Amino acid sequence: MSLLNDERASELVGEVRAARSAAHELVGKQISRSRERIRSSSKTRKSMRTKERIMHAASELMAERGNTNFQMSEVAERCQLSKGSLYYYFADKDELIAAIFDESTSELVDVIEELASKAETARDALHALYAEFSRRLHTGTPLALAMTYQFGGSNELSMPSVAKNFRRAVRVIASQLERAKAEGVIREDVDCEAAAVFSVGGLLATSMSVASGSAREDPDALSASIMSMLIHGMSA
Repeated sequence: MSLLNDERASELVGEVRAARSAAHELVGKQISRSRERIRSSSKTRKSMRTKERIMHAASELMAERGNTNFQMSEVAERCQLSKGSLYYYFADKDELIAAIFDESTSELVDVIEELASKAETARDALHALYAEFSRRLHTGTPLALAMTYQFGGSNELSMPSVAKNFRRAVRVIASQLERAKAEGVIREDVDCEAAAVFSVGGLLATSMSVASGSAREDPDALSASIMSMLIHGMSA
């Protein structure tokens, strides 16, 4: 009987040791994964900061010259990066300008969303966001130059960005038009989404014509005209 008890005790000790070993191994793996995530997150943040620095330098060159005729070597020099490092982040000039366009349009929509949320009335919101569109897309701004470059060259890199931010801008304007219905500013039968598509398209086309020099009016006047036509055409 004593022998059986000793054997059972020995088995229990072995099981406890095995459990402890498995637990230590599991904890070690969790710590290793956690460290790897931290290192990966740190590398990602550093990479994002470098990409932002590159886009900022390219945007500065564009704004200073009023065009997109910069060289990648100039961007590398301004960022104090080697050309090899620069090309690690952006394969070529097209990709760099596409990134500037994407970032700038996304920021623009962020701003108009905030303006719309803070406006006391739908009319105030529409005036504020159209004015912001005009300011950001004024001739010579990095966004206007990047947009002209992208559309002028039919660069496919810009298409996903255009579609994504176009939909966001349409949603913001459509929501304000629905708000205008509730305020009695526009008719109940108006298709707000279709009207929002029309107005965003008009603002983009206006900016393109101003940037190309084919429009005589300044962008603020043109955006005000679009606003006037939109409201008067749907007026209650």
